[in-house]
Amino acid sequence: MNILEQLTKDHENIATLLDILEDQLERIREMEKADYDLVRDIMHYMTTYPDSFHHPMEDLVIEKLIERDPSYREAALSLVKDHTELARKSNAFLEMLLKVIDGEIVLRKDIVARGIDYIQFLRSHMHQEDEQLFPRAKAALSDQDWKHISETIEDRRDPIFGEIVEAQYRSIYEFISLQSES
Repeated sequence: MNILEQLTKDHENIATLLDILEDQLERIREMEKADYDLVRDIMHYMTTYPDSFHHPMEDLVIEKLIERDPSYREAALSLVKDHTELARKSNAFLEMLLKVIDGEIVLRKDIVARGIDYIQFLRSHMHQEDEQLFPRAKAALSDQDWKHISETIEDRRDPIFGEIVEAQYRSIYEFISLQSES
């Protein structure tokens, strides 16, 4: 799978997780039974795979694209800045969830607000990449550029959607599998 295919597939997988988060946040808002462990596990994944691997891979694409298409510099650098903000938001939301699970009192409205803010920001960011960055990179970057990016990034498998599901994410995988059967 080439880099753009991987990034696009990652976005599809992330969108699936954001749908689950939205559903769980709606349950929290409506004072229904929510699965806080599932939400925590999803946010742990978001801080370890997208924030630590997916976004750095996109940053390499952006760096190379700016070299090839300087007119895209301002928009591209805004996406890089978003990656920093996404990491901040995902970590803050995860910390809040850990407090809830540890028994600290956190207002439902605060959990929902922080979660929705994160989801909306990430969805908007992915839309910009899907509609602007990826097509522009596909058109502007050479095979040599893609090879350079590929050689620069570490090879890392997705711990949920890869060939092997890591044990700590098995509950997410099973949840998604059960949903797809319904």
